[in-house]
Amino acid sequence: MEPRIGIDDGRRATAETGRREISEIVTHVMADTYVLYFQTQSFHWNVRGPHFHSLHKMFEEQYDQLAEAVDVLAERVRALGALAPTSLGQIASIARIPLDHGAPGARGMVEILLRGHEHLARDARRAAQIADDAGDGVTHDMLIARADEHEKTAWMLRATLDE
Repeated sequence: MEPRIGIDDGRRATAETGRREISEIVTHVMADTYVLYFQTQSFHWNVRGPHFHSLHKMFEEQYDQLAEAVDVLAERVRALGALAPTSLGQIASIARIPLDHGAPGARGMVEILLRGHEHLARDARRAAQIADDAGDGVTHDMLIARADEHEKTAWMLRATLDE
């Protein structure tokens, strides 16, 4: 059954973006968020060096927040009438953030996570604009909140790199 939530279903030939297009951009943000979640948790497990304790704790806080974000994004995809990704392979094929960084040193971990959060801040902002242009204020507001969270986390990671 098609959702009738006040957003064009995308089947009409109009300039307006429909639910399907919006769900696709939210799915991209969700897939990148999932990849960043996994990287952050992996770095939490594998961090080493003189700042181990503070980075270990910071990465844990970040991956907990990212896990919650993945759930919110996937649920929005479902509310728009699409299926959320159903496999890790599908997430990998959708994600734009590189999947494998190995286990670099602590500074390298922070730099990789910083790039990921900056990428997601930009992507969420672009996706929010598309949703807004389509009249989807719910998705717009959710994505602006995601951009805000990624900007804040990027700031904290940048501050961690300052010596």
